[in-house]
Amino acid sequence: MVKSENRVYHGDCLRVIEDLCKDIRGKVKLIYIDPPFLSQTDYTLKDKSRGDAAGAGNLTETPTYSDKWNGGRQEYLAFIRERLEAMRPLLTEDGSLWVHLDWHVSHYVRVLLDEVFGSDGFMNEIIWRRTNSPKAQSKAFGAQHDVILLYAKNPALFAINRVYREHDAKSLKPYAYEDEKGKFRLIEIEAQGIQRTETRKQFEWRGRTAPYLYREETLEAWWRQGRIYRSKNGRYSKKQYLKDTPGIPVSDLWFDIHPVQGSSSEYTGFLTQKPTALLRRIIQAGSDPGDLVADFFAGSGTTAIAAESCDRGWILCDISDAAIETIRGRLNTEAGVESIDIWSV
Repeated sequence: MVKSENRVYHGDCLRVIEDLCKDIRGKVKLIYIDPPFLSQTDYTLKDKSRGDAAGAGNLTETPTYSDKWNGGRQEYLAFIRERLEAMRPLLTEDGSLWVHLDWHVSHYVRVLLDEVFGSDGFMNEIIWRRTNSPKAQSKAFGAQHDVILLYAKNPALFAINRVYREHDAKSLKPYAYEDEKGKFRLIEIEAQGIQRTETRKQFEWRGRTAPYLYREETLEAWWRQGRIYRSKNGRYSKKQYLKDTPGIPVSDLWFDIHPVQGSSSEYTGFLTQKPTALLRRIIQAGSDPGDLVADFFAGSGTTAIAAESCDRGWILCDISDAAIETIRGRLNTEAGVESIDIWSV
């Protein structure tokens, strides 16, 4: 989808999704949603004016959405199910859905997702540390994380793009060796521990007999490339150079992306705003440049900001007037989108 077709919809996402199915059924590579959490809270957009010598600035709050449900959990889950069922046909066969929740209902929504996508469609439960300072509780541990449930439309076709986080002091410590090519760490090329079974064959290579993990042809290729390290006692290891490692492969524990706080340059006043780095990781992992991504509970519009920076097309939808105005402003100031039509269905 080309940039000129990027869209922002204002209204109930169910109607928008059903309408989109007429035109782009099976064309969305990734859907991310950050829906209500059944938190029984009314959310607002906070805006504080600048203070002066005479006094502090004034704080104004504009309603964004209510996460209160008169019918309780049953009403909430019916609302979510109907929209999950509508979203699935939009996805490409190798597409994926990422659902961002917290402790309130993540376990209930996972059951719904198993029913809508099939239990084999479950790929990951990602834990994101959303705060560094959990609130103290007298009866339980303080909550500190959110959950992102990842489901594939067709698990046989879905493949994640590996993403990396930057090296930290702990991960750099093994790179204690150095030669003319740079710093490196040692990787075992001999079977160790439970790999060292009686049935594993040993062979002699360059004066050392051992249960090698690789064929002799592979070892010789590494030797010619200068990638084999020989210790004082004649034992061989492979050199892994720091310059050849893009970082630390990201697992399902995301503790390196900080939440949006009031002092952050990207803070909009949305209490439920998610950081651009979080959405960028999701989009890079689950789609490729030129793909189309969608967010039907768009809030402050972070998905579009991240998609723009990753060269993806995007579709946003939100029912809140305040959200739509925030999205319009961010697209202009952060993504350089001078004007965008707001669609309604």
